[in-house]
Amino acid sequence: MRTLPSKRMSLLTEREAQLVLSSAPRNLTELSPRELRGRILRARRLMEKYQDEAQRQRREALRKEVPSRSRRAEGNRNTLRKVEYFALTLERFEKRLALLERKEQIRARAASRPSGPRRTTRTATGGRKPARRTRAAGRTAKAPASKQASRKKRGGALKQERFPALKRQVHASTRGRQTQTRRDSRR
Repeated sequence: MRTLPSKRMSLLTEREAQLVLSSAPRNLTELSPRELRGRILRARRLMEKYQDEAQRQRREALRKEVPSRSRRAEGNRNTLRKVEYFALTLERFEKRLALLERKEQIRARAASRPSGPRRTTRTATGGRKPARRTRAAGRTAKAPASKQASRKKRGGALKQERFPALKRQVHASTRGRQTQTRRDSRR
């Protein structure tokens, strides 16, 4: 990682320049998520510090505020340039952290899935579907907790979750007719 600030960044202190340079693409790949979070905090803190400083200098230059020093601030161009450096640095760090977190989520999902493809076995039924087991009239099947959580994240079948009584009623009324039809067809 380079430590010497370029001529453009001669406004920055050595530590500030190192922070900005560590956001370069080739240096970002070396950082862990924990280091990125720390650097995001530092960059945001410095950006806000210089934004406040630029506002103070602007008010002093417009004579809306009493100068804090013996000389009144005449401009804030360099301070605004520092704000720009830290805003870009912050953006790079946040993008990299988001990328690493996305990759981690994908790895976690892949690890939680069962390994190997699912195999279904079919028996010869002579062209008919096998008889399906029915549940008691008032009960509905519930998905496992992991599937419910993933459905909520995606905003899945909200209508079905909101009106379970209607769903239960329709299934119960048709279930009776279906079982009676099956019994009659067997006779």
